[in-house]
Amino acid sequence: MNRLPAIEGAEPLLLDVADVQLGGYAWWSQRSAPAVLLLHGWGEDASTMAPVAGQVRSRLWHAVSISLRGWPGSTGVDDYGLSAAQDIAGALDWIRAQPRVSSAALLGFSMGGLMASLAAAEQAPGALAGVTVVSAPSDLTAFYRDTAYDGVRRYLDATLQPQQWRDSSPLTHASRLVHPMLVVTGTRDSMTPPAQGGQLAEAAPNAQHMEVDGMDHRPSEAQWERILSVSAQLFGL
Repeated sequence: MNRLPAIEGAEPLLLDVADVQLGGYAWWSQRSAPAVLLLHGWGEDASTMAPVAGQVRSRLWHAVSISLRGWPGSTGVDDYGLSAAQDIAGALDWIRAQPRVSSAALLGFSMGGLMASLAAAEQAPGALAGVTVVSAPSDLTAFYRDTAYDGVRRYLDATLQPQQWRDSSPLTHASRLVHPMLVVTGTRDSMTPPAQGGQLAEAAPNAQHMEVDGMDHRPSEAQWERILSVSAQLFGL
């Protein structure tokens, strides 16, 4: 397990969840507030979401960022969604038990958005303040076909079990995504074609689609700020 770097102002975490330990960070508010669990993209870890955590904290919310299983800071083997629901549920249970946490929300970027969707589909109605997914795949077969990045195809070929093309696709579970949901796509995203998010937003019962003109795969600081503002309004935070 590769250690995560120290980040000034962040409390290091190591959560025992199911059969793994999930490493990460917490940034706590001094007042009762919502907590946002941040989930990183493919090839990244909990530290890469630290700038977004800073923007979350500027709203006086709590922020927690974890490395998904098999990625730096966490144990286990990356399985691209097979264990996402149980792992993230364990992290959410821990967050809800912390002092001054009034509610919990999920925010996932790219692969982390897919994992957030899979986990949210298993959370009971009312258990989440909301779910924000940014530049995230929703249909793995179409994603494999349409992404501009061959490295992603090689990764999926090497990682997915046959049933995962369907079972790890959030569109498969869209009817159970009952929480308030913001699905964010960028018009210039060639990693995750915008149609991926558009389909999920149309299929999930309480989803809103936010298309950001000119946004590439990764939002800029200003674009993240817009995403957080719309999330806050949609989730009533």
